[in-house]
Amino acid sequence: MERIALITGAYQGIGLETARQLGHKGFKVILADIQDCQSKAGQLKNEGIEAFSHYLDLAQGSTFDALVSFIDSNFGKLDVLVNNAAILIDMGKHLSDLSEEEFRRIMEVNYMGPMLLTRQLIPLLKKSEAGRIVNLSTQVAQLEQLSDMNSPLKEDICAGYQSSKIGVQAMTVLFAKELEPFGIKVNSCCPGWVDSAMNTDELPDYGDEARPKTVAEGADTSVWLATLDLDGPTAGFFTDRQRINW
Repeated sequence: MERIALITGAYQGIGLETARQLGHKGFKVILADIQDCQSKAGQLKNEGIEAFSHYLDLAQGSTFDALVSFIDSNFGKLDVLVNNAAILIDMGKHLSDLSEEEFRRIMEVNYMGPMLLTRQLIPLLKKSEAGRIVNLSTQVAQLEQLSDMNSPLKEDICAGYQSSKIGVQAMTVLFAKELEPFGIKVNSCCPGWVDSAMNTDELPDYGDEARPKTVAEGADTSVWLATLDLDGPTAGFFTDRQRINW
């Protein structure tokens, strides 16, 4: 039986690697991004993966209909949704440093877009025998550490990004409650510090011994959550396949 996975933000980095790993597990993968993923899908096809590409702008809800229609008409269902796409444009900025335009854009792309897209895809996920939703989040948005004035992550300030990912955490547990009766598992994960496009020079100094993960390591927990068995968890927050606090 064919299995279909949609990965947003799949043009590069963790998103593309998540698509690759799911593809090698037998999924047909749809790479959705604001950038043209046709060549990326071609790379995966050369690896023996059935890959497709589709345009998606999470700040423009008008692009959702075409994507949902593409999945429905070609596959009739969706087994896995990985909400991977996000922007980080406010490194080092507190809430009072952000313009209204910056804050609204971050919230639209990182929270509102994924939430609204997920809502539209629920009917297709309900047609799966084992629907899974994976939301990419971050430990720098953990309320536990944000409220700890002695946290080692205290200087990791990106207030718009952090606020948007708190929204992602909320939508994770709310969708998990809503979709549990249909056997759909919904979880969040933090990939950790990964050598990707978000690994900017503006990040704090984590020490000489620290090293970023490879994209393969960063995608591992997303892929694990996307392929949970019937006894797997839901409404959880994970990193390195381990549950962590919200």
